[in-house]
Amino acid sequence: MKNHSVKKLQIMKMKLFATRGRLKIRLWGMALIVIICTLVMAGSTILISVASFSKAHTNLMDVKQFASVFEAANFISAERGPANILMTADDTDRSQAYNNWKAAQQKTDDALNKLNASIIPDNLVQGVRQELRLGRRKVEATQLKERAMLRFDEVQGAIDQMFAAWDSYRAIIQWQAAYLLRHDRDLGAVVIKGMMLTSLREYAGRLGSYLVAPMALNQPIPEENVIESHVLRGYIRDMWYLMEPSSESHPDSSPIVQKRKEANLLYMNQGLALIDEQVQAAQRGGAFSLDTATFTKRYVAAMKPLGELRGIYLAASIDEFEGREGTARKALYHTSAIAILILVLVIGLVAVVQYHIFGPLFRGAEAIVNLADDRPSNLSRESGHVAEIQTLYSAIEVITAKLKERSFLMSQLEHLAHTDGLTGLLNRRALDDLGSSITSAEHGERVPYFILADIDHFKAVNDKHGHLLGDQVLREIARIMRNTVRESDIVARFGGEEFAILLRGYSAADAAMVARRLRIAIQHHLIAIPGGSSLKITASFGVAECKNVPWSEIVNRADMALYAAKAAGRNRVRFSGYDDVRQRKKLKEASMTLSCQRQS
Repeated sequence: MKNHSVKKLQIMKMKLFATRGRLKIRLWGMALIVIICTLVMAGSTILISVASFSKAHTNLMDVKQFASVFEAANFISAERGPANILMTADDTDRSQAYNNWKAAQQKTDDALNKLNASIIPDNLVQGVRQELRLGRRKVEATQLKERAMLRFDEVQGAIDQMFAAWDSYRAIIQWQAAYLLRHDRDLGAVVIKGMMLTSLREYAGRLGSYLVAPMALNQPIPEENVIESHVLRGYIRDMWYLMEPSSESHPDSSPIVQKRKEANLLYMNQGLALIDEQVQAAQRGGAFSLDTATFTKRYVAAMKPLGELRGIYLAASIDEFEGREGTARKALYHTSAIAILILVLVIGLVAVVQYHIFGPLFRGAEAIVNLADDRPSNLSRESGHVAEIQTLYSAIEVITAKLKERSFLMSQLEHLAHTDGLTGLLNRRALDDLGSSITSAEHGERVPYFILADIDHFKAVNDKHGHLLGDQVLREIARIMRNTVRESDIVARFGGEEFAILLRGYSAADAAMVARRLRIAIQHHLIAIPGGSSLKITASFGVAECKNVPWSEIVNRADMALYAAKAAGRNRVRFSGYDDVRQRKKLKEASMTLSCQRQS
């Protein structure tokens, strides 16, 4: 009969589960149809937004990469200034000039290292590094010579090799420009203007470098240097005027316009005038009016706005593309939010129907099945439930309350099974469970300690004063122990007149001290007995460390330590330290013999 009822209960569970599943499938099937229609309508708009955002994000990353390429080009150009000063410096200034050149080298190398981590072909970067190494070797060889021993071809050769390094870098700029234009031809304006500004800075630098070798050696300017200077001067003016219309499209207060005005003043006027001044001085009197270091510093300062203009323009381009990316992101979020809102409304509608109509019925049915399976079910009545469901839930709540009452009674019985009825402490069974779990856990440096205590001559107390007073002694000893140790420590009645304390978070010295405090507290406590007199009780203690051994062995060690305390005259504390089994047996036999002699 019982098997038949269990079988029927299982069949009912299966039917309930199947019915609920079919209903869910129908509801969500209809919701899925609506969701698909919504996605089809919103899909095209979302795809357009995704494509727009993807394009804006890619363009932003490309422009940032292009800016890093130009940054490296600027460092290669800028390295020539300290190199020129170093090759022509006097002995007194050469150490500082050398340090400045090394610092410029480090900036160039750091910029090239960033390119190695990018998409730029490695062979292009390595080609630039090779040309730079050749140029630096020539600069290094030149600066090691005495000023009087310098030759024009050596200085000019080092400068020309540094030109060659930048010329090889031009291949990287062109590769990056082609890469950007393949992605989006709308980036053409950014590419062209960036290349023009970079070339403008390079040509300006070369224009000054053509004077370095003649100026350092106080020689006439070679004809080829004069020709190259005129060509570069024409390139510089042409590019400067070509960029003027684009600058006029910005307001006068914009950083680009302000920096162009500064560059026009400092370089196009004062910088080129400085070049003309030195050339004319050399042509008139055969000597330059400035030394190489002074000329280089003044000319580099005049060129500085050209590099800053390129940086401001690229920063403005990055800001523009970040704005485009932000706009595209907002459009994507807006479109996606509308689609999600529609989906949420559809899902919410299905959920409401399921919650207010089908949910309460199935929860009630499940509750009844759970109760039949001896499992309580918590149901909460809500104002939206109909009267029939309210009545059903009321009946289930009555049954649930009865089951909770039964569960409470079972917990009380379990508490009684783990508690000593006389002292209110944990009993031996509960202590063994706790001890086994504590000793098997990791404890770090401070391990648990187990104290086993035995009331001295307790049998004599029972024999002389009766078991009622003996019970009072046990209760008072339990109270003393509970009040002496911490709340987190475990105190239990081990059996008969034996008590146990399980300490956690103590050192060995602390555990021994706790046992001594307990011994002293019991020794000084007087127990009142009928007739107005009092009884003095003592106890012996054994302490054992709970480390790397089973619980049964810990109890055995504490027991042996307790026997040692008894053998030593009682009212003692002994710490487990006896590992030899024969020594333990002898100690226990001696304690038992002494006990029998005293009782007799």
